[in-house]
Formats: sequence, structure tokens, C-alpha cells
Amino acid sequence: MTITLMSGLGLSTKANVARLAIGRSLAQGAFNDDNVDAKGLEIPAASIFSQQDIGVWVGLITTHAKAHGMAPVDSMDAFRYSVRRHWHRGATLLMHDWQGAGESFDKFLETLIVRRAELPEDAPMAGRTEEESKQPEKPADVSAQLVKALAEIGVQAEVKSFTHGPRVTRYKVYLPDVNQHDKLKKGLVRLGLALNLQKVRPILGPGDEAKTVSLDVPRPKETWQVVSFSKLREWVSSTSADNNQLMVFPGVDILGAPYSFDLADAPHLLVGGTTGSGKSVCLHALILSLIMQHPPSNLQLALIDPKQVEFSVYQGSDYLYGGAVAVELSSARALVLDLVAEMDTRYQTFMTAGVTNIAEARGRGMTLPYIVVFIEELADLVLQDKNIESHIVRLAQKARAAGIHLVLATQRPDAKTFSGLVRSNIPARIALTVQKSTESTIILDETGAEDLLGAGDMLVKAKPGGQADRIQGVSSSRADREMVLRERLLR
Repeated sequence: MTITLMSGLGLSTKANVARLAIGRSLAQGAFNDDNVDAKGLEIPAASIFSQQDIGVWVGLITTHAKAHGMAPVDSMDAFRYSVRRHWHRGATLLMHDWQGAGESFDKFLETLIVRRAELPEDAPMAGRTEEESKQPEKPADVSAQLVKALAEIGVQAEVKSFTHGPRVTRYKVYLPDVNQHDKLKKGLVRLGLALNLQKVRPILGPGDEAKTVSLDVPRPKETWQVVSFSKLREWVSSTSADNNQLMVFPGVDILGAPYSFDLADAPHLLVGGTTGSGKSVCLHALILSLIMQHPPSNLQLALIDPKQVEFSVYQGSDYLYGGAVAVELSSARALVLDLVAEMDTRYQTFMTAGVTNIAEARGRGMTLPYIVVFIEELADLVLQDKNIESHIVRLAQKARAAGIHLVLATQRPDAKTFSGLVRSNIPARIALTVQKSTESTIILDETGAEDLLGAGDMLVKAKPGGQADRIQGVSSSRADREMVLRERLLR
């Protein structure tokens, strides 16, 4: 079994297989003595573990035994015995994984990556409080309270059904008298007060039957469900590969279904939200969506980060257009001018080849990557260099057919940052929590973002003139981002 794994996985020594197998076994529970024996190849411990990491392995193996109520590992003989048992069990599990992947290295690697992504960042600790370790509480049905609260604002209604989403519950409400719809619309603040929703209020939407509306009622934080990074992996892996699409997955909709749109069709995106709204995490979800689907030969990222912190994880990546994240004003300006020149060069190439856009050019065999430009804080950039806006507007007006797409983000959504010329040329919008309804209007051309819950709660309008969809953002850590970049290096 060990020899088979060495050959299939391209591992040079039995010790390499042993370490991988022991790690695989440590993720399991207690041993089943009826099924697992302690037989295996004899290799000196010094060959398996190095001087630098032997302490870590001893700690992992002894802690595993203690956590699962097994005999303590309190001697060298007990340690050797445990190593052999873990090695044997882990090798058996790895063989099952290998065969389950059809003996394909790429599929086997993907299995390990997905399994790693599903692990928590930190293992549960005995010292954690009950509050820290407990799972989200089960959401309550407040249909009766909702009907009573509606009556208090003068609206007679009946709750037909409800669906719990990650953070809010959507109630399907029947209005016997449709003339009360305006009263309901104007009374949402009072309705929120009657439901004890503190500073937020329910959001009113259309129903799917005659005389019905939907009411999205925010729930207490104790019932919120986190949209984990492993979900993003699942969505990407289940999406058909298409080199001419730039599918992005900001999160899940109000009912928990994955939400995506094609940035190539968008073709540019405005993202706005106040500090703590989850704006930066949203940008990372978009970037990771793209990286996990495309190699650097098909995708280049032009990253501008005046704050000098948000995009640092991507520094040195093969995906970077221009070879670096632009953090200084001079480098940001130079990068924008380079993009304008790249756009003009591509159009000249298209004209010579008799094509009109990047899809046609790639169909003729031209190896042109898509370029997605992320500007993390547009307000800082525009305030420091007022002339740069005209170049950004030119890209927004003309760059789509050249395969260059913009994602402009700010925590200060006002008319100075997002001028009418910028907004008119960037139709797709994401609004996270903002402080005022006027800021919501700047981003979405409508109010509503001022009533969001924060921490990744957002309104997404992927198509101009369409209805804004309420999305709960997917969460990722710096470790998740680093892992994705390492994975891409291996492919």
C-alpha cells in the first residue's frame, strides 16, 4: 500500500507517505481495534520526523490519544506503537481517497484541499466559554408577532409561509386589502419598532402570488449562520469551466442559495460600504472566485490599494498585472495609464485582425488574458489625484470589449467619489451597510442599504434596471487566501 501511494502520488520516500498517512489518521477519532492493527514498515523515527518538527508530532499524537480517551502515550514504546497504528490506518484511508479519485493526482489533490478548507481555523479549546463554543441557535417563527405588529400599524394581514435564511427570515404575507400596501410601505419603521428590531427594519419586497408581499425580518445574531469559505470552493468546483466567463460568487441569497454573476457581462462593478460592513471581505470573495477558476495565462489582476493592507496577500503572485500591487499614488497612476495604453493597443490589434472584441480575438487563437482591475479605495485615489478620474472613466466607457473590467470600491460613497460620469458607465452595483439613505442611492440608485445588518449583508444589482438582490457574503481568512495562491502554484 505504501509503495503504491509512493508511485501514484510522486513521493520520493516511504517517510513522506508515512507523514501524510499519520496526518490523515489524526483527523479521525479513536481506533477501532477490530479493524486496525499495528503492522507496518519499520522506519526509524528520525527518518519520519525532523528535529525541527518532532515536538509537534509528539504533541499531536499524545493529544489525539487524550482527546479520544485512549491509552496515554507516555513512553517511547507507546509512541512508536501509536505512530505505526496511525500510519497503517492513514495509509488505508489514503488508498481509499486515491481510488475514489480514480487514481487521478489532480482529483486526489482537490479532495485534500477541500477537506483542509472545511477544517476550522482554530481547534476547539477546553478553555473556551460556553458562549464561544455553541452552535447558532435555532431561528424562531415570529408569524404571530408579525401579524400582531402589522395590525398595530393598521395593516390587516395573514402569514402564508416563511423561510429561514442565514440571517433573516422571509415571510410571505397575504394582504386581503391591497389598498393597505402603501400603508405598509410607509410604516416599516414603526413595524420594526413593534417587532423590537432596534435600529433595523424589515425589508418589503414583491410576492409570488396575487395580493402577497414578502417581508424580510432580521433575526438576532445568535441565530446567524456563517457562509464559510468551503462553500465558495463548492460553488466554483460545480461551475462549468469557461475561459470567456468571469463568474464571481459574492455569497448566498436571502434563502441560502449560492448567488453568482458574470463580471464579463456586468461589465464593471461599484462596491460601497462603511467601515465594518464587510466590503474588503466581499472584494476578496470576488478575487478568489476568479483565481480558483482561471490560470494566470487567462486572468490578470490589476490591484490598486492606497490603504496598503487589503491586497498585500496577493503581492508576488503570478496573477498580478504589472507584477506588483500598486500602493503609492505614483504607482497607482502609472498602472491606470498602462491599462489605458493596453486597451488602445488591443483595439489596434483587433482592427488589424478584423475582430471587434476579446472573445472573437481569442477565437482566432490570440492569447490575450482578461484583466480585472480592483481599486480598493477609490475615494483616496480621486482625492489625491483629481486627474486620474478621467482615465478611469475612459476605461469604464471603452475597456469592456478589450477584456478589461473594473471593480471600484469605497467606504465613502458620495457624489465626489462616484461622480455621475463614473456611475453612468459602471452599471453593476454592490451596496453593503451605509450610514445614510443618500449613500445607498449613490451606489444603487435606490435606498435600502442603510437598513442592512453589516458584516457582509449586502444588496447586489448585477444588471442595470434590475431588482437588487439581498446577499449574505461569504467569509474568508488570510489563511484561505494564501492557501488558494499556493494551490494555483502547484497547477
